[in-house]
Order: sequence, then C-alpha cells, then structure tokens
Amino acid sequence: MNPIDLPSFQRITNTHGALEGAAYFDAEESLVHDVFPDRIVFQTNYLDHSSYAVSVVEGAIQVRKTRLDNYQRGHKAQVIEDDMDDDDWSELDTLWQRLRQDLDKQGQGSQPDLADTLADLFDCLFDEPQAQAFIQAVAAPTGQWDWAWTQIESALTQTYQLAEFEWKEWSSYGVNAVNALAPLQRLGIEITHPDMATVDAVNKADNWERALLQYFNAQLDTHDLKLLAIGTHFDECQTFACLPMNGLGLVNALEILGKLGIVYKY
Repeated sequence: MNPIDLPSFQRITNTHGALEGAAYFDAEESLVHDVFPDRIVFQTNYLDHSSYAVSVVEGAIQVRKTRLDNYQRGHKAQVIEDDMDDDDWSELDTLWQRLRQDLDKQGQGSQPDLADTLADLFDCLFDEPQAQAFIQAVAAPTGQWDWAWTQIESALTQTYQLAEFEWKEWSSYGVNAVNALAPLQRLGIEITHPDMATVDAVNKADNWERALLQYFNAQLDTHDLKLLAIGTHFDECQTFACLPMNGLGLVNALEILGKLGIVYKY
C-alpha cells in the first residue's frame, strides 16, 4: 500500500534534501513540504492538519502520521500520532508522485539553457552593466531545485531590491522594510503608514494578500515601480522585491520567472 519506493526516495533526499529542510512548494494544493537528507515531511489540507513524515528505518520506508486530536479546539488542540488509513495512503501517493516528478524534472534538461534563461531575466531586470556583471557571476547550474532562485535572490539582495517580512507585519515593519529599498531611496519615495481603518480593510479583504500588495503599489505605480511577493513558494515570512517596470521589461521578466519555477504575486 505504501506508494514510495526506497530508491526513488533516497534519490530525492540525497539530491534535494537540506539539513534545515528544503521547502518544496506544491502549487496544485498550495502546500509546502520539507525535504531533509534523511526524511520528507508532507503536509495536507485536511482540517485536522494531518502530516506524513517519511523516513528509512532498517532499510525500509516508514511513514509516521500526526494530526490534531480535535481541530475545533483551535490553539488548544494537541498533536497526536495516528494510524494511516486508506485515504491517507491515497493522499500520500498523490503528494509523493507530484513532488517526485517535479524534483526529478528540475534536475533534467539542458543546463546551459537554464543559465541562458536566467541571463535573459537579468537583462530584463537590470541595466546593461549590472546585468552583465550578474551574468558573469552566475554559478554553474547544479540541478538543485532552487538553483535559479538562489541566483536571483543574490542579485536582488546585492542591488538592495529585496525585503523580507511577515505578511501580518505589513503595516509596520513591512512599510519600513520597503521604504529602505534602493529604488525608493533613489527617488525619495516614502510609503505612508496606513491608518487603522485601512489596515482593517486590507486584513478583512477576500484576497488580503493582493489587497496588501495593492496598498504599496498604489503609491509605487506612478514611479514605474512594482512590489512583488516572490520566491520558490509563499510563506508566512515572505520575500518581496521592488522592481522597475522598464516598459515591457517587467512583463517579460514575469514570463521568464514562470519558466524558472519562481512564483510571484503583485
């Protein structure tokens, strides 16, 4: 019944695992799974927050399921171990097959093509001297699933175009972090701190993440700048990039980001 075979599991953990847990974003279910050198922890969308920790014990695949004892108790609910049932095995099969196929696919293909695609992105985002400097400094593709993001993150950090803060702190620390970015500093732009009525309206919006970003972009659009939530996946603590629109440059950059497996919202 266990859908995970030992050779495939060890190939994935050996290639993509990280000691702190490499995050794999399941775009179809908006879930983040953690890949370690010795195990994979799968999350689910079940109300009881079931998760499956898969590891190797005495040469065989072992699955340890945990869930909340009663999710209706909110923060008072306790995490308990539970036996896998047929629905659990079916869900694990779906999650595993998607993760395995995605990660195996990322290690295939022409490595020079991946580097060329990244070079095209830098040409869209930076002026020619900067773009060429970053292209020359790009590390050789490794097949690691987050290789492209590592290069992009480095370039945006070096140009002071990347901020990181928790979504829930957008109206305080988030505003300060964005105001400190180089594109705003160069133009003398300062995002105003929202009043409580605005904070409440954004936080209660049906799509509050988009409403949050629109608060920033309403003040940036006239300066041909755009703030995006960006990365390998969306998380509680998110990276945000402030990018120039550059005519169609940003539009082209967003298309390339999709090819590189980078997710974004604006």
